[in-house]
Amino acid sequence: MKIGFYAPMKAPDHPSPSGDRTLAQLLIEAMTQAGHDVRLMSRHRSIDISGDLENQRKIREQSTPEVARILDQLQNHSHSIDLWFTYHLFHKAPDWLGPKVCERLDIPYVIAEASYAPKQKNGPWREGLSSTEAALRRAAGIVSLNPRDQECIQPFLKPKAKQLSLLPFTNETASPSDHRGQLKQQLGRTFDIDSQSPWLVTVAMMRKGDKQRSFSMLAAALDAVKDLDWRLIIIGDGDAAQDVKDAFAPLGRQRVCFTGELTTDEVHPYLNAADLFVWPAINEAFGMSLLEAQRHALPVVAGHTDGTATIIENEYTGILTEPENTAAFSQAVRQLMQNPGLREHMGQNARQKFLAHHTLKSASQTIDTFLRSLTGE
Repeated sequence: MKIGFYAPMKAPDHPSPSGDRTLAQLLIEAMTQAGHDVRLMSRHRSIDISGDLENQRKIREQSTPEVARILDQLQNHSHSIDLWFTYHLFHKAPDWLGPKVCERLDIPYVIAEASYAPKQKNGPWREGLSSTEAALRRAAGIVSLNPRDQECIQPFLKPKAKQLSLLPFTNETASPSDHRGQLKQQLGRTFDIDSQSPWLVTVAMMRKGDKQRSFSMLAAALDAVKDLDWRLIIIGDGDAAQDVKDAFAPLGRQRVCFTGELTTDEVHPYLNAADLFVWPAINEAFGMSLLEAQRHALPVVAGHTDGTATIIENEYTGILTEPENTAAFSQAVRQLMQNPGLREHMGQNARQKFLAHHTLKSASQTIDTFLRSLTGE
């Protein structure tokens, strides 16, 4: 099947790393592994973070010639597609392209990870919300990765629209190291981190808003367990980097190590060497870094959301705490820091859960079956 792929928030080949970009790449890889010919239809970004109505108007106007360009390419250059697949649709990043192309070509329109926020009906993104509603009404198929989003979109779906609940997934190539202690000593020498202490690790972009709030909460939570011996490794960078570093400054340089932004391959050794992954996950959709941690047999302490609960099984592969409850988060970290046997047990459970439910191979088969049901193949 020839599939046209589009991500209105951020193209899969965008230079800035993020969980959103990673999942877009994984969706393409999953469909490609299933034998489909996946083509990126456009890099047109419809995202408007600030609620600037004039900026949104310009984005919408720019979409008109982009639709014409896509249709010209598909109709006049033998680059036809059988289905259009839009990833991540919401009021701040509506899809001005896919529904129009699908209507013109009379092909199925599929959306993955769609959400709808009724409170924006009279807000600064009301046109984006209206566009999202129209796109949902047009959709032949919906792929949901976050259970939180499913209920709000139901009123807009066609009676015959097919739905798929898909667990977050990633590839199976990286695996836990059999030489965790040796790797820990090596990294410790390279970056001057005490390898005898338990290592906590977190991986996240340092952005304003919920990411920064999560970092601030993490700093406060760890301040409450300073009586324990541990080191924290923070992997990531962004426009809020200085604010994040300021939040952790009271813990001291000997406690906290900042690596800056690393590639996926560069992150793997830290996940293999660490003892516990920690992330408050405030308003997190699900968190690809949590899934990466579980792939590496690393137990996780995270804040509970509907999305994080699809990855972390509470008291089995890690501990999920009440959202934004700093005291509960600190207590969970303390519990696992003081019980290495429990950490090891949860880590092994995490690895088994990943292999059973979150692999790229499994997702590829599930998505393939779903897409073929939409086209009658």
